[in-house]
Amino acid sequence: MNKLKLIVKVSWIATLYFNFHYLPFKQAIKLPILLFKAKLLKCLGEVIIESDVLKTGMIQLGDYGVSLYPNKGIVWENHGGKVIFRGRCDIGNSSAISIGPKGYCVFGSNFKATTSLKLTSYCHVEFGEKVLIAWDVIVMDSSFHRLKDRNGNFKSKGYAPIIIGNSNWITARCMILSGTKTPDYCTIGAASVLSKDYSDFPTHILLAGNPIEIKAKDVWMDFDDHHIVDYVR
Repeated sequence: MNKLKLIVKVSWIATLYFNFHYLPFKQAIKLPILLFKAKLLKCLGEVIIESDVLKTGMIQLGDYGVSLYPNKGIVWENHGGKVIFRGRCDIGNSSAISIGPKGYCVFGSNFKATTSLKLTSYCHVEFGEKVLIAWDVIVMDSSFHRLKDRNGNFKSKGYAPIIIGNSNWITARCMILSGTKTPDYCTIGAASVLSKDYSDFPTHILLAGNPIEIKAKDVWMDFDDHHIVDYVR
């Protein structure tokens, strides 16, 4: 990260408070977490970094990276739950994270959400390593409401864990709802809605649609070689 970006773009007061509020002093002094245009609504609970490497800015929350979306930074709300970072993590502009009193959220190493991620964890949300999330994705492990049958009996708990496998690519405008579990090397097509356990599906697949179907097999996104380099008219 260049020095100009550090000086100009970081929300320094929020960054200093966040690091020294949540982390042990030996970690906090290195400022591993940088916040951009931060709105800290509630800072209860725990934030833990589980990584052998600790560097300044290894976790960046709210950085302006997609010009088509407003530069609204990050909204943080933790009512008492636990958030674990297992390495590098980048969550882009116009995003919000809400953790419930008993919420448990894990970001695997090399996690990246480009912009407008809306994540709420009141139960359990866990991302594997090398997960890439595109624009306007919603992740919710609780519906916050429950349906009853006509006899007055609840038909569901209204919440369930979300477990996202390693090397998953979640594309634009997907909804990842309670009960979702995905295999490793899974690509989720745009605007898909997931709410079931797909972890028994094979790896290297493209899931898409509503309801979800396997659209392709033996495909994946190589995180080291995935950019389009030439557009032909």
